Amino acid sequence: VVTLSAWLIGGMHLDAWAHHHLDATLETFFTPWHGVLYSGFLALASVLIARLIVGLRQGRAWQRALPAGYGPSLLGIPIFLLGGLGDMAWHLLFGIEVNIEALLSPTHLLLALGGGLMITGPIRAAGRNDKAAWPAVISLAFLLSLLLFFTAYANPLSEGSFAQGERPTSATVAAFHEALG
Repeated sequence: VVTLSAWLIGGMHLDAWAHHHLDATLETFFTPWHGVLYSGFLALASVLIARLIVGLRQGRAWQRALPAGYGPSLLGIPIFLLGGLGDMAWHLLFGIEVNIEALLSPTHLLLALGGGLMITGPIRAAGRNDKAAWPAVISLAFLLSLLLFFTAYANPLSEGSFAQGERPTSATVAAFHEALG
């Protein structure tokens, strides 16, 4: 779960990088960067569902078919899927958002909620098993990465030109003021 969470979170950051550094006029929903993000989701969802099926085949009730703490991770799958399908429809109908609208669109917030539930299974499992400390620490780092990603607009150092001491352009100053607003 931790390894596949890295794929999912890495895909999220890769997609954001592409939005910021590549020509947005060429972008559609069907990009290689979305491919990395959604394939990470499918891989992680597949492992969670496969583990559920194994537990059910072992005769466990569905509530106990997953390891302790992973129930909410399973709940994250339909939430993320709903957010992804909604995001595709949103982009096809309204286009690709820019700036803060991209972060705070309803579909992106659903993706964040679903992804957050999926990647935090090791944290919840560690509360029931003290031998699972390292996966929980790494999972917590991924959760922090997700939360920082969605709150970057409120961090004055998130604009690279400011953080590196470069003289900001009028466009970056305007974006910074919009972010602070």
